[in-house]
Amino acid sequence: MRTPTPVNKEEPIPNEVEEALARGLQNHFGRPVRIVELHSTFLADTFSTHPIYRLHLTLDGGERLTVIFKLLQPQQDEDARREVLIYRRLLGGGRFDAPTVYASLCDESRGRYWLFFEDVGELRLKWCDVDDWPAAFRWVARMHAEYYGREEVLRALGYLGEHGPPFYRFLARGAREMLQWLDARPQLVRFERLMARWFDLSVEHLALQPLTLIHGDLYCHNLMVQPGPKIRPIDWGFAAIGVAGWDVAKLIAGWGPEKSDFIGIYLDEFALHASVLIDRRSFERSLAHCQIMRTLQILYWWEGPYKNLAFVDGVLEEMESACGYLDNDG
Repeated sequence: MRTPTPVNKEEPIPNEVEEALARGLQNHFGRPVRIVELHSTFLADTFSTHPIYRLHLTLDGGERLTVIFKLLQPQQDEDARREVLIYRRLLGGGRFDAPTVYASLCDESRGRYWLFFEDVGELRLKWCDVDDWPAAFRWVARMHAEYYGREEVLRALGYLGEHGPPFYRFLARGAREMLQWLDARPQLVRFERLMARWFDLSVEHLALQPLTLIHGDLYCHNLMVQPGPKIRPIDWGFAAIGVAGWDVAKLIAGWGPEKSDFIGIYLDEFALHASVLIDRRSFERSLAHCQIMRTLQILYWWEGPYKNLAFVDGVLEEMESACGYLDNDG
């Protein structure tokens, strides 16, 4: 394992932020709490689209506490309330090993959505050795197993998005519009050929799969690692009701021969916690369909690398690989 060198700077924190945190800490600890000293550092090395700060507190009893403050800002295609509600209601008490929430604010009238939660360290799975990765696949298998096939329970919560045909078509439209905007004609021809062969079949296949709770943005930079290794997932703003393969497709991206072992680890752990078994071949087929959808999301979301069209070609190669698996699978 290696730990990154943070790039950050001291930042002042408004009084109302400190007051909201103090109120939350009182509820969390069940006793009066006063913050006597607070130092704030802006975390410039995060992968989040929202400003994040590390708050170093000294409480009136002499205790020292480090808190992560996430200042959620409305983004295109995002509901800023969602992540606050997910942490409050679904992840309360550190469920699924998510960071414990000390305080939160969801003030729609002023457009303020704040989260204050446990600092789970700086080591991301992205920077870990291969030996630490099985823990991540076991973690996500346990989460998927808990709600597998229980989508009605998740829908009743009222604040989760859902991956279904409208979602997949939205990604396809966004990917196509981005390629058209770039005037990347060879890439667009390649894209349309793949879409004509497999997109509708993928939508149909995924619509028939059992659904579960998914993290939704399970890239390795959103999984923090503590000794053990213990996986601490962050950035739950895209948690949704969806196909389990969506998370696995993101987590397994970029690996080579290790993929087969990781899938086996995931399925073995899932079998320990679920009331049903997943056939490996069926799972791998659904995983390939999810990998197609993942490439659409990349083409739609990630604008920065498009200055180099080789990046787009690499994404399309991933899509071709998934389509090739499905062609060969019969």
